[in-house]
Amino acid sequence: MTCSFINNFNSYQCVSLIEGWICYAEKQLGSYILPYISSVKSPQQTMGATIKHHICKKLQLRPDEIYHVTVMPCYDKKLEASRDDFVTEVESHGGLRVVEVDSVLTSGEILDLIQLKTVDFKAVEESSVDRMLTNVTEEGHLYGVSGSSGGYAETIFRYAAKVLFGMDIKGPLNFKIIRNSDFQEVSLEVEERTMLRFAMCYGFRNLQNIVRKIKMQKCEYHFVEVMACPSGCLNGGGQIKPKPGQTPKDLIQALETIYMENVLAADPSKNPIVKGLYDEWLEHPGSEKAKKYMHTEYHPIVKSITSQLHNW
Repeated sequence: MTCSFINNFNSYQCVSLIEGWICYAEKQLGSYILPYISSVKSPQQTMGATIKHHICKKLQLRPDEIYHVTVMPCYDKKLEASRDDFVTEVESHGGLRVVEVDSVLTSGEILDLIQLKTVDFKAVEESSVDRMLTNVTEEGHLYGVSGSSGGYAETIFRYAAKVLFGMDIKGPLNFKIIRNSDFQEVSLEVEERTMLRFAMCYGFRNLQNIVRKIKMQKCEYHFVEVMACPSGCLNGGGQIKPKPGQTPKDLIQALETIYMENVLAADPSKNPIVKGLYDEWLEHPGSEKAKKYMHTEYHPIVKSITSQLHNW
């Protein structure tokens, strides 16, 4: 995604891993917004493509012999997994139709299963971490940016500042609250000129402002990190609900504290797992293989005259 941004720097881009926003854009916004949404697949689907088209070969298994389950914060991820774009035919297996993600469970559903099965974690023996696709360093540090929704804006902002302007930004970024805590922006100033302006925009109320600006060709941002839920993925509809006596706001604040404090995150660009995937399989960012497996397309849904008259 960082390379995709650099290659399209002269045009603003939106990125979202939320299927609800994608469906809304396809059904309601159509051609004037879809070209600006990053074509890079969501983490769920990039992992699905990796497992079904690469890992299965390393394990000498057919794609249909691996049942891939993801745990997500949002029920809309179930809808995403069912998109026709994420079902492919494998020629090497006689045109076998492969679903990248076989099943999606929310974090709330995982808790329900644990309680249903009365799992006692204190009695479960510890096991070693699976090293095949782990996102944890040998020292136990996560690769990525500490944050509640993936850290897309921060990661790409730092990368763009270094590649485009030779500025290696150290320390936390200075995000400024614009309208509310769900609409923040950060900018890069060089000789009193704004060279980069990024935004994090969460919740449909704030999204309407961005959409309006894009439609009027007045969007001042180079990049917008979009999430449909206020407070981002920590407030996803499939997340574990607050305890009795705990408000949703209190729960989100507690989760944000956990995500932002005492986390030593490693630089995601130095993740050896990602480097290995390119060396063994995808070749390089922007390659034909990368475009085939790591990117997708969006489809504006043209309403029939009947449905338009009904809405009117």
